[in-house]
Amino acid sequence: MEILMKNRLAVLCCMLVVMGMSSGALGSDNPETEILVLCYHSVLPKVPSGDAMSVSQQQLGMQMEYLKTHDFTPVSVNTILEAVKGRQKLPPNPVLLSFDDAYQSFYHVVFPLLQKYGFPAMLAVVGTWIEGNPPEGLAEPLMSWDQIKELSQSNLVEVASHSFDLHRAVPYNPAGNVGAVMSVPAYFPAEDRYETEDEYRKKIDRDFQRQNSLFPEKIGIRPRVMVWPYGRYNAIGIETAQKYGFRMGFSLVDGIASITNPQHMNRLLMGNMPIDRFIHLLRQASHRPYPIRAMQVDLDLIHDPGSYEQTDKNLGKLIDRLVALKVNTVYLQAFSDKEGTGTISHVYFDNRVLPVKADIFSHAVHQMIIRGFMVYAWMPTLSIRFPDAAFTAQWRVRSSKGGEVRFAESWYERLTPFSPEVRERIGDLYESLSARSQIHGILFQDDAYLAEEEDHHPAALAAFSESIGKPVTSEEIAADSRLADRWTAFKTEKLIEWTQSLSDRVRKYRPEAVFARNLYARVLRQPHAEFWFAQSYDRFLEAYDQVVVMAYPQMENAENPTEWLKELAEKAAGHPGGPDKTIFKLQAYDWQERQWVDSGLLLREMKALLSAGGRHIAYYPDNLWENRPLIDVIQYEMSTRTSKDVTGDYNGTGIPSY
Repeated sequence: MEILMKNRLAVLCCMLVVMGMSSGALGSDNPETEILVLCYHSVLPKVPSGDAMSVSQQQLGMQMEYLKTHDFTPVSVNTILEAVKGRQKLPPNPVLLSFDDAYQSFYHVVFPLLQKYGFPAMLAVVGTWIEGNPPEGLAEPLMSWDQIKELSQSNLVEVASHSFDLHRAVPYNPAGNVGAVMSVPAYFPAEDRYETEDEYRKKIDRDFQRQNSLFPEKIGIRPRVMVWPYGRYNAIGIETAQKYGFRMGFSLVDGIASITNPQHMNRLLMGNMPIDRFIHLLRQASHRPYPIRAMQVDLDLIHDPGSYEQTDKNLGKLIDRLVALKVNTVYLQAFSDKEGTGTISHVYFDNRVLPVKADIFSHAVHQMIIRGFMVYAWMPTLSIRFPDAAFTAQWRVRSSKGGEVRFAESWYERLTPFSPEVRERIGDLYESLSARSQIHGILFQDDAYLAEEEDHHPAALAAFSESIGKPVTSEEIAADSRLADRWTAFKTEKLIEWTQSLSDRVRKYRPEAVFARNLYARVLRQPHAEFWFAQSYDRFLEAYDQVVVMAYPQMENAENPTEWLKELAEKAAGHPGGPDKTIFKLQAYDWQERQWVDSGLLLREMKALLSAGGRHIAYYPDNLWENRPLIDVIQYEMSTRTSKDVTGDYNGTGIPSY
């Protein structure tokens, strides 16, 4: 399914999807800390057809004129850094102009415009490119060191580093997919192995060493700002940049930047667009997120254990189905559970914790993101069975019934979240997942619950005793309703803390990842159901980017599914942030009746949710082999590819040209 690179422009469009998650809005929450950063590249007299990333000289002039006449205040990097330190405030409607790659047009066209308008700007330079090793296919020639040095002496231009030699791609999985160096550790096909973290760190460190020697040698200054190649970065990169004195970092994550997080500054990518489109983009930055239309997908359904080639063909058919339905989000199974037990012992990605069923997850993610889909890894949180059976048994969740403490027997076999040893192992699993795949986020499975009689593991009781300042037993919890309430709240918070610790491990390689967690519908309908699940809708809204409510009317034996769903959506609307952060996931299969939910009914259920104030919808399961649910029926509500991130031409490589 791999497609050869045709041109750098198409690759750029692909990475827009990888980095396209909006994370802010000008004037939304903290206008005094927000700043709009615009990212430009080449500026040409006339932009060739098909070049979406360059802008014409006329367009740039019109855009600058618009900024000047519509109350925007162009600011310098120095002004931003002073605001970061608290030494001064940002002016109203601040905007920073940034220009990547140091094209000749910056010297001959952009700088005269900056002088005309009195606008400061940032110029990002790739060291090895200026040294005479530029890649093929650039829009125009690059500046010389002498030209860069001349402009660096102007009070209008801040020279930033765009790395020495990190602006390139490497293979990162056995399928041969390529990713940005700063995004993924490499895969070495000749050795059939992945780059280790130590090797990866040393590679990044060597590049920063070279930056810190080259720039002073050539232009007499050491850059204090890092503009990440392709807009990609991770915690290792930030750590290294700070070590070498870089005080601010810029990505290409869509949205408004905030000086409260100077190492994670967002930028809006500017391209070949008319002025009305430019104005629309500036206004759109303050809009709330686009509606999500998501399909939850079983990777088990396409994996052929006897043939990688057949698995790849099956993946192509799955992607054809996603494209036909035009959803914008995929919750993709990262583990194997073909028997449907819910207890996970194998996964679909390289790691050091669990056996690998087949190393295909990162390839599947790659093939989806290059076609414009936002992809979340659907992952278990506690229902994991390690190869070490004794370890698994030692840390299984316990229940207390009739004074007897034993292994919990509810529908998921889980490990206790009160074990540091378990946390470390599962954390390693999540970190490996994020290192190997370019996911946009995580969907935490519905195994993150503790029923009312769970968890009476000694480690859990010890933690609860410590939290209340006195020893406590299972019998005392059962006999004291107030203590039981505290116990429930404690378990709820522990599960949130548990998933947040996993999120922290993911952010090591995916700092912009979005985190969603499944919530049982009964918890939303009946807040006291927290006692039965150790889940809270209000706390989920506070703790996660998104809450995925399992809106399963058939499973809940609802007499009138559409009315039941309307009530559910109305309940969410009664909570601050509820509609914007809640995805209602419908069941497409009736597990009790062992048959597919009628697609017409599923469509009516979607309409019911939306009519009652719901904004985001998803469904599970999906079967591409049986066309269930029927695409031509549910597409009327699912085919709403509204996200601006799901546009562009893709060539299958996953690497942008900027």
